[in-house]
Amino acid sequence: MKRAPALLALLLLAGCDRAPQVTFADAAITLPDDPAQLPDLPGREAVIANCTACHSPSMMLQQPEIPRKKWESIVGKMAEVYMAPIDQAAVPEIVDYLMAAQAARSAPDVAPAS
Repeated sequence: MKRAPALLALLLLAGCDRAPQVTFADAAITLPDDPAQLPDLPGREAVIANCTACHSPSMMLQQPEIPRKKWESIVGKMAEVYMAPIDQAAVPEIVDYLMAAQAARSAPDVAPAS
């Protein structure tokens, strides 16, 4: 009876004499366009030059309200931790732009007087 488990294992292994045939199909995905545009505010060119390689306009514009010090910290983290190629001279412009964009977003829409 002790030979039965060994014989069963041997029979199971005999069925594994070659690797299974695997066929990989080419796959492609199409990412949606990001229709959002960065508002024309001071510092926009610095943001385009330093941030849009990794961040879409809509992603940048959908951030919650963040104080200036936190934005400075976030931009610093992008450069120091994630090694983003950010021109350090542009950091104040980038932060100014993010602050202006968030202020414009949170400002109430005021209809022009008739």
